[in-house]
Amino acid sequence: MKKVTVILFVILLAAISSCKKDSSTTGGYLPLSYQNKIVLINLQTSNDSVVLTWTKLSNKTFGNYYILRRNYKTTNPNSFSYNDVIEEITDASVVKYTDHSIPLTSYLEYQVVGLVYDTITGYTHIYSNIMTFIRPDLKTFTLNPKQVIPDIPDHRLYVIGADSGKISILDYSNKTILKSINTNSTNGYSDLATYNGVKELYVPRNDGWVFIYNAETLDKIDQISVGASCGSVLFNNNQLFIVGTASYNDNLYVFDRATKVLLSTTPNLEYMRLRLVPGSTTKIFGIGSSSLYALEFDASGNLLNVNYDYASYSADYHSFQVFPDGQHFITSDYGSIYTSSLSYLLQLPHGDYEYSDFTFDQNASKIIAACRNYKCFVAYANPGYTELKTYNTVGYPVFIFYDNNSIISLSSTIPFDYYEYNYNFLIESIPLNKQGSHQ
Repeated sequence: MKKVTVILFVILLAAISSCKKDSSTTGGYLPLSYQNKIVLINLQTSNDSVVLTWTKLSNKTFGNYYILRRNYKTTNPNSFSYNDVIEEITDASVVKYTDHSIPLTSYLEYQVVGLVYDTITGYTHIYSNIMTFIRPDLKTFTLNPKQVIPDIPDHRLYVIGADSGKISILDYSNKTILKSINTNSTNGYSDLATYNGVKELYVPRNDGWVFIYNAETLDKIDQISVGASCGSVLFNNNQLFIVGTASYNDNLYVFDRATKVLLSTTPNLEYMRLRLVPGSTTKIFGIGSSSLYALEFDASGNLLNVNYDYASYSADYHSFQVFPDGQHFITSDYGSIYTSSLSYLLQLPHGDYEYSDFTFDQNASKIIAACRNYKCFVAYANPGYTELKTYNTVGYPVFIFYDNNSIISLSSTIPFDYYEYNYNFLIESIPLNKQGSHQ
């Protein structure tokens, strides 16, 4: 009797040793391999990788495993698109895979599909169960931004979209969209200002109008007819400075905000984006497709002086910011710096970085440059322009702003370019006293 008990105990041990615990579901035990069946056992997850483990296919006519990753919930778990395949494994004994390039999204699902051959049915796909990876703390927004205007006191970003003229208000503290509207027009570079105690958003349109919205509600409260396709607007001294194209000529129009009366027209300029010189109510910088402008007006909106020059080095109105002292401005993928007299000074030591935006710290002792093709932004000394520190980010920073010793970044989940299509964005807040990759 004792001999029988020992034999049964040995058989039980052998059975247990040939199985693998399924800690992801029932807590039972699974065989290490199956014929015509795959069990995806578990996912081991971290912020930057996901490890898959599954049971081996024991079919003699094994072809390969397909590793699938979807950022959506599939409606048919027994079919797949090759667009979702992230790896093919031709060795049946390899039953582990690490995904090191997980996309920045709050929902992912993984599945393993085996390919086997049968002399009767031919090639057959064998589907595993699906396991999900959910990151509720990672919230993304689908946007197609042409411009982002910060409202730092209210912790808001106004996103001027390139798709159907969509305008959205993002609360970057709570990471929520407060309001969105579709203007159904092609909108130009807009401006945000307070007039008569009301915060207003000024939006130039390609149909010859500038619409004025209540910045709190996005309700339209007024509009001005320019008579030219409008590409840029700037509020200054209770006046609206508008760049418009009429009869193939680019002109700068100045309107009184209260009366909507045209005050002056400066003809034969160039399509440009306008920036007010900090600390001034009379001086404006502009960047066109190939020229730089420095303009000065009197209090009545009449042009006093215009200085222009061809951009001797790269210049781009997408990434155009003026230094807080008003003596320089910076632009382009490479951080080209020009003086207030439009003289080229230098480019930042950019290497392979392509910059999409710039901002400054509280004392303007640092220039912060957003890298749209790397997950980082870089701080440079001002003056001196030496590289100080690189800060790693979760996404690819596209639009950046300074708020209380932190950089607020609207970051793309993939490298960003300026083609007009939708991207997924996330909001990041990174303290400038955070340890960077180097100092």
